[in-house]
Amino acid sequence: MWGESAVETSSASEVADILDRECDAVIVRYEAELSIMGSRLLQDPRTQEECFRQARGIISDIARSLRGEPALGLGLSKDIGVSRASNNIHPSESLRAAMALFEAITTTVADIVESPRDVLALALATNKLVSQRIRMASSSYMGFLLESIEQTHLRERKRISREVHDRIGGNVAAAHRQIELATALRPTQPDRADEWTSGAELTLRHTLGDVRRLVSDLRTWEPEGGLESSLRSYLDSAKPAGMEYALRVNGDEFNLSSEIRGEAFLIIREAGRNAVRHSKAGKLLIQVNITPNELYAFIEDDGVGVDMACKQGMRNAGLCSMRERAALLEGEIVITSQLGRGTRVELLIPLRHAADGDA
Repeated sequence: MWGESAVETSSASEVADILDRECDAVIVRYEAELSIMGSRLLQDPRTQEECFRQARGIISDIARSLRGEPALGLGLSKDIGVSRASNNIHPSESLRAAMALFEAITTTVADIVESPRDVLALALATNKLVSQRIRMASSSYMGFLLESIEQTHLRERKRISREVHDRIGGNVAAAHRQIELATALRPTQPDRADEWTSGAELTLRHTLGDVRRLVSDLRTWEPEGGLESSLRSYLDSAKPAGMEYALRVNGDEFNLSSEIRGEAFLIIREAGRNAVRHSKAGKLLIQVNITPNELYAFIEDDGVGVDMACKQGMRNAGLCSMRERAALLEGEIVITSQLGRGTRVELLIPLRHAADGDA
């Protein structure tokens, strides 16, 4: 028995040596696999460098595992999870890359190693290490998104606080002062008093409109209300007088889970709010198409447009929140815009899990 164990250990160490020696060949094959599948991990130099650095770390740790040594590169997976989340690269891309790496490692070494037992040991060690890295990267990815959404909520609360204090509070204070002046002038200058009273009425009317818009922004998703009726209610209360809008929802929205229906509403409403507040558009078109496989929506205006090269401006428009919400549903946001030519926001959410509903 002792002799068999020694032979197995020696054989595993030999496989580890081969893996170390063939690391560059594995990376070449891995890159070719990623290129064939059109992986997004190759589209950006920084992401590509991270991808290959992680692959080399995994190969090194597999060799260490075969020698009975502890893994060293686990921390990199957490960092990559955050990096890919910040670049809107979904964990499904990491899973596809992991499958390509598994194939590259086992195929490269199997061409050299003759023993089926050694190939099996390599495959098991590779599967264990790769699965561990995927779990860690996915966990950090989701943690980053949840933290980003929490920060978005915090910024929104601060924005609402400023709006209540600066606009609504300021207008109420101004109306109060106008009423005081009207009261003081009433005995001696009734005409002037009427002017101040009219001014106070106008100020309060504007303030009431601000309050209605703010309440509309704060209104949470009510599943029984429906996607179309909730969006229409928001647009009716929020759009400026000179804007026309068309809204159409095709398909049965109640086949969606309440989570997807609610998040889709929040994303589409945010895109609509950006158009209402910032686009200076005359026309706004919102269409939602729901099929058994996906929810697709677009929000299009004919307004001033956005400079897509200005990342700070894009962040200020609330687009980060929309991307983060879509990513949590394995969806994506695509934005196209040109200064003076309007903006189009597209939302795509796969419905692979929609059939489960809320079960």
